[in-house]
Amino acid sequence: MLAKTMEEILRAEHPTYIGGGTDIMPLLKNHVRNDQDLVFVSEVPDLHGIEEKEGYLYLGAGERLYDISVNDLVKEKWPAIAQAAGATASPQIRNIATVGGNIMQDRRCIYFNQSRYWRSGLPLCFKTGGKVCLQIPNSPVCRAIYYSDVATALMLYEAEAECVENGQRSWVPVAELIARHSQANGLACSQHLPVLVVRFRAPVPPEGERSGFYKYAMRATIDFPLINFALRCGGSRPARVVAGAVAPEPVVLEETAHMLENSQAADEEILACCEGELKKLAKPIKEACISPALKRGLYQYLSFLLPLRKGNG
Repeated sequence: MLAKTMEEILRAEHPTYIGGGTDIMPLLKNHVRNDQDLVFVSEVPDLHGIEEKEGYLYLGAGERLYDISVNDLVKEKWPAIAQAAGATASPQIRNIATVGGNIMQDRRCIYFNQSRYWRSGLPLCFKTGGKVCLQIPNSPVCRAIYYSDVATALMLYEAEAECVENGQRSWVPVAELIARHSQANGLACSQHLPVLVVRFRAPVPPEGERSGFYKYAMRATIDFPLINFALRCGGSRPARVVAGAVAPEPVVLEETAHMLENSQAADEEILACCEGELKKLAKPIKEACISPALKRGLYQYLSFLLPLRKGNG
């Protein structure tokens, strides 16, 4: 169904909401998912708009990643969001994909994102209705990784999402939304989270705050991240560091952020703290082009954001 108003969207009984469709369409083609009640929402006016109002950036969930990446307001005050949007996928996909879809994308695994024929010789995993994780057979839960770039940036700014669930409209922290969405994605695909994201909001950063985003991938923006970081420091708020593509949801590096606040700490000490904290929080799995052991060697890449600490970013 092509919806053009919020009323049409909410009329669907068992909906799967689709913005640009760049994430879910390959899953449908590979018979990984078999959602029936597809509701296309990209033309609904309520899901669009980029504006600063009453101390917040408001970002419609239906806004395309390209438009966000080149928006002057976003680039000036929330640069990590613009950088993350511009680092996602290819130009063709950024011209179609929406920020809401990027946040609500499915988790990925080399045993799951395959054709039905390829998977026919394997036991059913948690995501396909079984009782095992093919990555880590003794794990009681699915260990597929969540790869959104924009999620890391939104969590950096402690953004919230306005969602419609069970007919009720409310604001929830983006971190909470992603945690619930990730948990649902670790189960059989029929148990996806039936939530419509309408828009996001992030508070205006204080004067003097510096922030940025960095992504490391095999082919720059074209591929999913092997790891990404978002960092903020300076100003009146505490420093904050978020890492993505290392676990079923982005992780907040509290110890590293605390060390960034210490003006006496050397860059090498901060990097060592970041590497140690990631080794505790990250849950690496086998990926198409990298092993868990090699991925752990990427934890040092926070160094690309360290110039922000000195005001050179």
